[in-house]
Amino acid sequence: MIISPTIISLREGIEAALIIAIMLSYLRKTNQGSLRKYVLYGTGVAILSSVGVAIIVGLLWGIFEGPMLTIFEGSVVLIAAGLLTTMIIWMWNAGARVTQDIEDSMAQSVIKQSGVGLALLSFSLVVREGVELSLFSMALVIQEGIQSYIGITLGLSLAIILGIGIYKGSLKIGLGQLFKWTSIFLILFAAGMVAYGIHELQEAGLLLFGSPEVWNINPPLLPDGSYPLLHDNGAIGGLAKALFGYNGNPSALEVVAYVTYLVVAFSYLWMKQKNMNTSKQSQQKADTTVTPIAQQ
Repeated sequence: MIISPTIISLREGIEAALIIAIMLSYLRKTNQGSLRKYVLYGTGVAILSSVGVAIIVGLLWGIFEGPMLTIFEGSVVLIAAGLLTTMIIWMWNAGARVTQDIEDSMAQSVIKQSGVGLALLSFSLVVREGVELSLFSMALVIQEGIQSYIGITLGLSLAIILGIGIYKGSLKIGLGQLFKWTSIFLILFAAGMVAYGIHELQEAGLLLFGSPEVWNINPPLLPDGSYPLLHDNGAIGGLAKALFGYNGNPSALEVVAYVTYLVVAFSYLWMKQKNMNTSKQSQQKADTTVTPIAQQ
């Protein structure tokens, strides 16, 4: 079950690597190479801070037990789902202009001759990605087990390679399309996280309203005691559970939360995309109208 961890850590890692690459490229482009160390300082502190958050969350996980542990796990997964949602929305809205926004912020720091300003900027941008990844990692381990770290390591390794390629100029990828297609997958995964978090809270005795089991389509165990392929703990069912939050015997609240999240999230992104397309068409129409007049 390393597909979800790989994609999520790759997405987070690419965002962090892209931020660093944009900042370093801007300094190189403007002949401000002497300020590069401040970007690296801020990035280093951000990484250490993110690791610190991961350690604290891991220690808390080791302290709790019984119902409190279940509540903690459910809460972490729900918080991670919320952060994942904000990340999807931010990149969908800002993906096309993220380079310009970062360069504008850097320009202000350079004008002020503020190396500290650059360090704080790189810290604030990278630490958000790092803290999010720390919480996502914990949520993934809670849901899928310790093997999630394999996918997380793989995703981050790929992100580092891509980030170096982007900075060196040897790699050209359509970041807008990349973020949009991975956003679709992440929405499906986040919906599953929401349902799983609610399941954990219900296991702890909270949110006990509605039917505890809407249906149960899990096949019975095989004669040898193993799970059938389509069981949510089986090979195929387990993969669907890890990727899309599939559950063979969900509660009514899990179903409502899962469906509601998908409807709201996809409706929001559809409306945003529709508005973006309308704006582009209006701009193109305005350009074709202005050009002939300018030629006259």
